[in-house]
Amino acid sequence: MTPTELPFSLSGFEIDEVQEHSDLIEIFAHSIMTGAICPNCQHASHRVHSYDQRQPTDLPVSDRRVRLVLTVRRFHCQNEQCPKRTFAERWPDLLVAHAQRMKRLAWALEAIAFALGGQAGQRLALKLHMPVSGDTLLRLIRRTTTPAHDAPMVLGVDDWAKQRGRVYGTILVDLERHQAVDLLPDRTAETLAQWLRAHPGITTVARDRSGEYARGITLGAPQAQQIADRWHLLVNLREAVEKLLDRLRPELTVQRYAKTPEKPGEIRVWRLRYRGQTEMAARDGQHIRLFALHTKIHRLRAAGHSISEIARQMKLSRTTVYRYLAMSALPESNPRRRCASILDPFVAYLSQRWLAGCRNASQLWREIKQQGYPGTRKQVMEWAYERREQPGRTTPRRYLQPAAGSQAQLIAHDRTADRTPLPSARRLVWLFLKHTNQLESDEVSLRDQLLAHPVLAQARKLAHAFQRIIRQRQAKALEAWCAACEKSQIPELANLAAGMRRDPAVKAACRSKWSNGQTEGQVNRLKMLKRQMYGRANLDLLRARFLHPT
Repeated sequence: MTPTELPFSLSGFEIDEVQEHSDLIEIFAHSIMTGAICPNCQHASHRVHSYDQRQPTDLPVSDRRVRLVLTVRRFHCQNEQCPKRTFAERWPDLLVAHAQRMKRLAWALEAIAFALGGQAGQRLALKLHMPVSGDTLLRLIRRTTTPAHDAPMVLGVDDWAKQRGRVYGTILVDLERHQAVDLLPDRTAETLAQWLRAHPGITTVARDRSGEYARGITLGAPQAQQIADRWHLLVNLREAVEKLLDRLRPELTVQRYAKTPEKPGEIRVWRLRYRGQTEMAARDGQHIRLFALHTKIHRLRAAGHSISEIARQMKLSRTTVYRYLAMSALPESNPRRRCASILDPFVAYLSQRWLAGCRNASQLWREIKQQGYPGTRKQVMEWAYERREQPGRTTPRRYLQPAAGSQAQLIAHDRTADRTPLPSARRLVWLFLKHTNQLESDEVSLRDQLLAHPVLAQARKLAHAFQRIIRQRQAKALEAWCAACEKSQIPELANLAAGMRRDPAVKAACRSKWSNGQTEGQVNRLKMLKRQMYGRANLDLLRARFLHPT
């Protein structure tokens, strides 16, 4: 085989022999360079001292590993003042001194390491016939220098969780160039201020509503304009409306049930469900634990304990304590939303047969099975069960008359009155923040029932006004909105407006085009890398992978 027949270039060498094995190709070659340059004094030499062999690995060929057996020469340095008496010839474009891999193989492994990390990269490299250990891949990452970036002028600042709820860091993004700049080990004002002092020239900083970040920017870059992230402002609005719904939940529940009085002669549907002992115990136990937690938090607060003291004593976050204090009553559990079913295409036929008088679920199942229904009889039986006006003729007697201490329950349900509990505030809040065309018909009906409460109707108007200010950048209308919130005497919205008045970055957000949207995208990418490394990597390794250009 001649050099031209090799599937890759090997400039500076002449091929002597190629040996093929089952999983390996060995290529023997010798150097054809006439001389070499001393790496120490840069003097040329043509005087050969001795010969040596190097056996680096190269990229695989035809699903087989490649090993080069290179005969290289060692030269005398003819510069008498050079401390290096002999030196080996080198090929900087092919092979690094003392390396065991060709440069192109090292670059391929480096790309795998940055894309997948250690263990996953090791598995992929093995399948690609480039066996390497996970530790070696991590060393390749750490050995790579982080590329230098030009000093940013528009900076995005946000936090990221090293250990969620415990340890946080700070991510910095150049919003003009759409690239990550740095990762900081914590989210304190002093660390951020120190970084900003080392990178002068920043004119604009987009951040969330964190007071630490506001203080750090003021200390480190007082000349920069601070801009609050618009997404976080809408989140603050949603949280305020959630607190309002938690506070008004008892009144809204009474108001909703008062709108659906029981009428004489209405049809009653007997619903029978056997609840297992484990299911009943888990449901009741969870409700008891939540009720006790809610009661204890309110009792500690009434006794004069601070939020931080309650959080430490109950081993909860401050956010959870605030949320429980905002709820005057514990919400009831909510039924799960109905999901799509394989029975849906056959419901029209089943309804037609049901109205025609067929009440036998097995017969209905046999009929739709002939039409292509792939499911079991159980789903048809449950569908029929929901529509029975009285227990079926074949219903076991033990279910009709539950024995003392049994978990079977016979529940009378009024079809005309909706007695399901109100959804949680976290789900209910979207009924008041979304527009009508974004809601289902049942959601619109529930929202209209609750809007009969005057406070809730006023809060919805203010919420939509704030959304319009943020999305249409109506900075001039912000002051009037804050005044309207204070005049409404709704504590949750009044506190929100007061906080926005104190923060000049909020008004800047209503004028500027900059926001932290792409910073949130970089945080998502950082989360992916962190979870890819199972959360066990040190900050230096995570930072190297995150800042490496991909």
